[in-house]
Amino acid sequence: MAFRKTISQDELREKLSPQERATGPTYQASRGGWLQEPTKPVPGTPKGGTR
Repeated sequence: MAFRKTISQDELREKLSPQERATGPTYQASRGGWLQEPTKPVPGTPKGGTR
């Protein structure tokens, strides 16, 4: 079994650009890694479905 090097969250965060830090993925260990935040609906906008 191979050993994995652990990387601190600060070290990973340093690699992100300032824009990615503000809007980019967040680390969620319970879900398995770096994931995008789900887009939240904006009140008053149509759903964009087809008929």
